[in-house]
Amino acid sequence: MRYWLAALVVLCGLSSAAQGAQLAIIIDDVGYNRALGERTARLPGAYTLALLPDTPHSQFLAQLGHQQHKELMLHAPMASLGGLKLGPGALTLEMSRADFVSSLRQSIAQIPHIKGINNHMGSALTSQFQAMGWTMTEARRAGLYFVDSRTTASSIAFSTAQAYGLPSASRDIFLDHEKDRAAIWRQLKRAVALAQKRGHAIAIGHPYPETLDVLEAASGQWLEQQGIELVAASSLVRRAIPGTLTCPAPPVLLRQRSGYFFAQNSPQTANILPSLRNL
Repeated sequence: MRYWLAALVVLCGLSSAAQGAQLAIIIDDVGYNRALGERTARLPGAYTLALLPDTPHSQFLAQLGHQQHKELMLHAPMASLGGLKLGPGALTLEMSRADFVSSLRQSIAQIPHIKGINNHMGSALTSQFQAMGWTMTEARRAGLYFVDSRTTASSIAFSTAQAYGLPSASRDIFLDHEKDRAAIWRQLKRAVALAQKRGHAIAIGHPYPETLDVLEAASGQWLEQQGIELVAASSLVRRAIPGTLTCPAPPVLLRQRSGYFFAQNSPQTANILPSLRNL
């Protein structure tokens, strides 16, 4: 009898995952182009807009996005391995903690209605534990979640956010590495398939005309036919729970000599243990 019950539980779980598949789509780089930004803000559905700080139209588009019931994020510019120009609000490896924190706080304050942060570029900065610790400290202070855009395989942004007890998540699919409608459709279908399989997925795109064409066509009926619920990014973040081998203590308490420790076999924190001695 218990085997039948176990099978029923598994089947119900699979059915629930299929019926309740959730997909969050974040649109990065909003703020420079007003026309494309307006088009992004008016997309039908629960899209999340990630706005660059101190750009010509970030304030206007933040207000419009809020009026259109979109969730808003700060798209924080972070140093890349290629040394690409970052623009206003840049966070770099050379900055002191005071300058880093001041810049990030100004960016957070500059865009109204934000609920979270994700990284713009950041292939250099997101692999640095100290800089990520400063970032998560400020995000936590401001009551924001963090989504790791995963612009590099060596990113420790998500694991650091989890270690700090911050609501956080990690990008699964980039929609528009190729600015081609057929390629974007393929990536969107990959995101949908992942959400159907796992129950949830996070995709990131940009306010390119090609991307917006695809999302306007997919929103509503097509996504519903796939059994997908489009949700804000905040719906898919998760918080590290005390007692699950992560430590939500502030930076000073993360030092080994403080008596706090990470379990050596924790997959969430194993890649940041070697850096703790440098705090």
